[in-house]
Amino acid sequence: MELLKQFGLSEEQISKFERYLDLLLKWNEKFNLTAITDRSEIEEKHFLDSLELVKFFDIKNKNLLDVGSGAGFPGIPLAIAEPTLKVTLLEASGKKCNFLREVIKDLKLANVEVLQERAEECDKREHFDIVTARAVKELNILLEISFHLVKVGGCFIAYKGPNANEELEHANGALKALGAEKPEIITYNLQKSQNPRVFLRIFKKRATQKKYPRRYGEIVNHPL
Repeated sequence: MELLKQFGLSEEQISKFERYLDLLLKWNEKFNLTAITDRSEIEEKHFLDSLELVKFFDIKNKNLLDVGSGAGFPGIPLAIAEPTLKVTLLEASGKKCNFLREVIKDLKLANVEVLQERAEECDKREHFDIVTARAVKELNILLEISFHLVKVGGCFIAYKGPNANEELEHANGALKALGAEKPEIITYNLQKSQNPRVFLRIFKKRATQKKYPRRYGEIVNHPL
């Protein structure tokens, strides 16, 4: 876990990442959690990528929702690195939720809970200081299914790749309709990757109208 030492983690925190990696590979044999199975690649492309957020944003004592958490990225790495952060992992798949609960129990993560639900059906409106999403949907779709969960004054942070600017262009309608401020774009690079990565931080300036989000089929077929 050499790549993670730059974050000033304790030996106990590093050991939790090692155990997390073991559990991920074990469960991945039963059903697909990640296409990446090399330990060093998981460390960089999942753990390190998840933790890059703390270099740019203050997450101490915040209430964070991780939409479409899947195998727990970025929510679980952030929760390990910052114990004052309260994390809710939102995931629709029952099997993935079972894995997440096993990780939480095994690592004794008292600051993490799992919510099995679709984002657009979640009723915790304007509840979270930060909502994150990593490798979930294109931005215009992602915003409508999840922006109602951000507190007014809070922010949505999307982990994106090199197509972030193109996605932003397609999301202008959603940004305007949902009560968002102009996105802040932060570019970063992983140590062994040539492709730039992007954080899109979008603050919420007013409450999202109750008519949003619409039903998922309508969101996808007629995006804002």
